[in-house]
Amino acid sequence: MTDKEIFGNILDTMLGGTDTTANFICFVYYLEHYPEIKKRLRHEFDTILGEDLTRPIIYKDLDKLEYCDAVIKEVFRCSLIFIINGRINSQSDKVGGYDWPEGTQFQMLFSAIIKHKDYWTEPEKFDPDRFYRVEESDKYLLEKKNMKTTFPMFGGGIRICPGRKLAIIELNVYYS
Repeated sequence: MTDKEIFGNILDTMLGGTDTTANFICFVYYLEHYPEIKKRLRHEFDTILGEDLTRPIIYKDLDKLEYCDAVIKEVFRCSLIFIINGRINSQSDKVGGYDWPEGTQFQMLFSAIIKHKDYWTEPEKFDPDRFYRVEESDKYLLEKKNMKTTFPMFGGGIRICPGRKLAIIELNVYYS
């Protein structure tokens, strides 16, 4: 990696780290406004982690917190901290029928994708079930089909967040 690429990764990590804290605050907000979700989440914690508050949480526990994972994703979807992501192309390219010279800056407006009715069922509604055990007959099948291209929680491809697994572990531990 070049020094410029290393700098970019460090900057992305620092900015991404603030996202975890902000999402924690949003998580608390949504739990207070949706007591039925809070109750369901508490039940999952009690079932998987038990009532012994001195027992350490282990990695296997985190894998079982499926509803917690769904709530985390829905909080992120409804409360985007970074609404725009920019990239600069390193070579000339043709995109969308237009020629773009090297060095062109592109901005992706995440909020337009994450709240678009063509990709999300009831996009303005807070509902973690859209991420929880979606079946073929489920009303949230649209989300399941489009998830890879419309849910930029950690980016994708060669630009995917290098700290994504750590962030999810941290969020699960904080919430549980």
